[in-house]
Amino acid sequence: MQTFRVLLENVPEHCDTYRAIVNEMTERVNTAPVRITYREQEENGYLLFYFQSWCETEYDAQTIDWARAFVALTLAEWVIQVKEPNIMEEMAADLLAAEQMETEWVEIFPYIQRMCQEVEPDGGELLTATTRKANVYRKVFTYLEWERTINVLGFVRFRLQEHWNELFELVETGIDEYLEDKQYEEFVELLRYFIAVQETKQEVVHVVPSVDKPFHLYDKKGDRLWLEQLDTVLNMDEQKCRDEDYLVSALVTLAPESIVLHMASEKPGLVQTIRSIFDGRLITCHSCSLCLSERRVLDGNNPSKL
Repeated sequence: MQTFRVLLENVPEHCDTYRAIVNEMTERVNTAPVRITYREQEENGYLLFYFQSWCETEYDAQTIDWARAFVALTLAEWVIQVKEPNIMEEMAADLLAAEQMETEWVEIFPYIQRMCQEVEPDGGELLTATTRKANVYRKVFTYLEWERTINVLGFVRFRLQEHWNELFELVETGIDEYLEDKQYEEFVELLRYFIAVQETKQEVVHVVPSVDKPFHLYDKKGDRLWLEQLDTVLNMDEQKCRDEDYLVSALVTLAPESIVLHMASEKPGLVQTIRSIFDGRLITCHSCSLCLSERRVLDGNNPSKL
C-alpha cells in the first residue's frame, strides 16, 4: 500500500475545484491494476486529501509510480486552473497600477490570456499552457519521490519560482502587445482623419507586387508612378520598417480616390491594413490578366505597362 497526503488551504472554492479534478481523473484515467482511493479531513486550517493505493498484483517497475503520478497530475491541473489565473491577475494588477492603466484591464486581459495559451508562430520560446502544466507535473512528481506529504501553499510559493517568472514574462508581453495594438489603432485613426480632409491627387492608383521592389504603383492610364523619396527608402540595404508601411506612406501621399490592389490573395494582411486606413477606397483584384498570369514587373528602369 502507498499513501500520499495533499494539504490545501481550506478555501472552499479551491478545495471544490481540486475535488472535482480528482474525481474527474479517477473516472477518466485507468490505473488498473493499481487502485487509488482518497478521503478528506480538516487538519489545522487545511483540508487534507489522503490518498491510498494498492496493486491487485505485485508492484513492478511501472506500477510502483502510478499513484505518485496520479497525485502529481491532479496537482498540476489544479495549479493551472486555480493558481495561475489568480497570480496572473495579481502580476497584471501590479504592472497596470505602475502605468496607471487599471481601467483598461478588460481590454488587456484577452491579450494576456492569449499569450498564456498559445505558441509563437515561429515556434519560439513562448510556453503553452500544456507545456507549463507538464513542467509543474515534473516538479511535483520529483518532490513526491522523497516526501509523502505536500503542503500545496508552500510548494507553490517556494518550488515554482521559475514557473511564476515565466508567467510574469508572458503577462508583460501581453501588456506590450496591447499597447502596440492601441498605438497602431490611434495611428490609423489619425491617418483616416488626414486622408478625409486631404485633397485627392490621383483618381486611381494600382498597386502591383513586383520582383525588383516590393510594389510598383501605376495611375489609371497604366503609367508608372515614381516617388523618388519612397524608392530611395525601399532600396536601402537594411530596412527597419516593413515594406507595407512604406506603401501606406506612398498611398497617403498620392491621396487616391480608389486603390486597386492586384494579386490581393497573396497579401491578406496588407488588404486588411489598407482597408482599415482607406475604408471603402480599396478594390481587390484577382481576375485581370496580370493577376491570372501572376506576372511581375521585372525591369524597374523601364517597367512594362499595366
